[in-house]
Amino acid sequence: MVVIAVMLLALSASAPARVVTDDLGFTVTVKADIRRVVSLVPTNSEMVCLLDCQRLVGGTRHDEFPQELRQRIQRKQVDIIGGGFDANLEKIVQLQPDLILTNGPTQQRFAVPLKNLGYSVVSLWPRDMAGLVKDFMLLGELLGQEQKAQSSITDMRRRFDAIVGKARHRPKPRAYLQMWTEPLITIGGASFTDWLVSAAGGVNVFADLPFDSGQVGLEALIQRNPQVLIFLAEQAPFVKTLARRPGWSAIRGVREGNFCFIDEPDIRRSIMFVDGLAKLHDCLFRGAAAAQRSAVEPK
Repeated sequence: MVVIAVMLLALSASAPARVVTDDLGFTVTVKADIRRVVSLVPTNSEMVCLLDCQRLVGGTRHDEFPQELRQRIQRKQVDIIGGGFDANLEKIVQLQPDLILTNGPTQQRFAVPLKNLGYSVVSLWPRDMAGLVKDFMLLGELLGQEQKAQSSITDMRRRFDAIVGKARHRPKPRAYLQMWTEPLITIGGASFTDWLVSAAGGVNVFADLPFDSGQVGLEALIQRNPQVLIFLAEQAPFVKTLARRPGWSAIRGVREGNFCFIDEPDIRRSIMFVDGLAKLHDCLFRGAAAAQRSAVEPK
């Protein structure tokens, strides 16, 4: 199968191509006419489908957005190549993609062997809105959908400016966003989510830590004393136990019941990030206590 793939790639080597630089600094030669795309991360699947979903032939088991993508997966028009950490290289080769999209350094263990087989692998790993705009415009150019990409960006900027404007002249609450419960894992200053919290009008209490996400101790959390605590929705059972967990009552946001819940897709690296940004803004400024009561009280 691998031999066949290499032969087919060799036959297409004379096709017009362009050279791009991805978010990890790698120079990648990409075909001018891209018809078959495989994505190894849901956010890239989403952005491809917002531009031209028919080009996506392979995605992940976690792909949910937009609705057209869910429908194409249900109709088996998009093959599932695994998840972010267990991509099936043989299946990717079988799909004969013109372009493979990965995210950051953690997926290089898939990117390197695929590059060695001659495939065009582009890593998209934006850290803020400027990075997202650049990546989405690149996809628009590669797929011949520049006008559609620009239209989506214009709409995103309009909504972004409205949210940021509401928070611009308000005190910035100090916030803690928990990615995992045991051990405690939060976001650092190198993450896209840290930028989201800042754009929504808050200050990440662990912004000084130079990681995307990592483990922290309860003592450090108590010392930084966030005013608002933001949890992923599936952590609701953990939050119900905070009152009897030693040490947590020393945190201002816990004492005041100022915490809320978001879904993990709300903090995704996609051009549709504004939906999550609006929820983060509400967590920080308006509905934290109400959201907390709604999420943890019995239905």
